[in-house]
Amino acid sequence: LEGDIDLSAEGLTAMIMRRTGRNDILIRSVLWFSAYNMNARLADRFRVGRVFLAGDAAHVHPPTGGQGLNTSVQDSYNLGWKIAAVLGGAPEPLLATYEEERRPIASGMLDLSTKLLDELKKRGGMRRGRDTQQLDIGYSVSALSLERPLRTSGLRAGDRAPDAPISGAAGVPTRLFKLFQGPHWTLLGYEVDRAKAVRPRAGLRIHTVGACGDIVDDGGHFREGYGLEPGNWVLIRPDGYVGAIVASDERSVLDGYLENVGLAAAADRETQ
Repeated sequence: LEGDIDLSAEGLTAMIMRRTGRNDILIRSVLWFSAYNMNARLADRFRVGRVFLAGDAAHVHPPTGGQGLNTSVQDSYNLGWKIAAVLGGAPEPLLATYEEERRPIASGMLDLSTKLLDELKKRGGMRRGRDTQQLDIGYSVSALSLERPLRTSGLRAGDRAPDAPISGAAGVPTRLFKLFQGPHWTLLGYEVDRAKAVRPRAGLRIHTVGACGDIVDDGGHFREGYGLEPGNWVLIRPDGYVGAIVASDERSVLDGYLENVGLAAAADRETQ
């Protein structure tokens, strides 16, 4: 709102009537008011010692594009599963990846919201493109994104794990997203040698895709969406992002990754 605004009960009632065309909305009293100025602010750090910032405490967006709530929820889930992992025995450096992953995302959302606000002021409207849907957010440069060997196309570590229709071994239809739901990690082996299976771990659900697996990709949607080679393993984080894509002959690398995020094998836990 620009210019001098009558903020009395009568003035606000009259303004609402002008804007809505309704005369049944009455403001009876005004107890408090303040001026709201749209701005974009970003904290220099999202973590100092044992103090973490998330949501509006870490970044403030103009309302254009509707980015603030989504970004805040993503902050909370990203930080939440990492704190839970460290409390459960994961190495403390895991917490450093919160700022590493989330601050660049928040910075990008601030730039987008500001751009949309400028467009709204200049044109009286704005276009909500794919970038406002936040479907392409990823953590490809994160310390938690592992590829062995390195992939140059298709699905990458740090990408959002795609959904796909699948069937269980008994033929019951389901979807990958159903397997991912919850605070656990999910490890998918594509046509892997059962003799090279990953050892069970608390907090990790292991599934294999293929003729001898517990998941049947009868429509080829998993193969198309993930683009894995036979023998590959793909690890899905609790927040639904791909943590690692590893070939079977790099199993030791995968084991090390799992231990670094607090997923030690049962036998290893007993000796700790």
